[in-house]
Amino acid sequence: MLKQLVNALPTSGGSGADPIKVAVIEDQRHVREGLVALIRGTEGYVCTGGFRSMEEALVGIWNEIPDIVLLDIGLPGISGIEGMALLRERYPSVALVMLTVYEDDERIFDALCQGACGYLLKNTPPAKLLDNIREAARGRHRLVCHDHHRLVRETTLPEPRVRGG
Repeated sequence: MLKQLVNALPTSGGSGADPIKVAVIEDQRHVREGLVALIRGTEGYVCTGGFRSMEEALVGIWNEIPDIVLLDIGLPGISGIEGMALLRERYPSVALVMLTVYEDDERIFDALCQGACGYLLKNTPPAKLLDNIREAARGRHRLVCHDHHRLVRETTLPEPRVRGG
């Protein structure tokens, strides 16, 4: 997987401005290392750290505070969703983007309620992942999963009114 990610590197990620600083919190070593390599190997992006748990990130992330944190939901110990509140409390300006295999409504909704500005699946192509990181750094929210329109529709539209009843 690491070779696939590195081979798929786009040539440019930034617009000549300061690079986008990204931290990765992912317990699977090969996924974490692949993401770190992708970010470090792409112009316009800097990886400030790769952490295998929320506990490790909470201790180490302060060394260089990122603009974006990519985090997995299914972390050992403090889960990604639980850890979002801690990250948000300590680093309110950092954008939190979930990167996970889970597509179920409950986890997506929980992540959004905890303040995630994006929800991406781990099978997101590398170029699209980097585009979404860039959009999150610009303050734009991204929800990328197969049936997100239904979820958004269900959670934002008021109940239909019944006439005459």
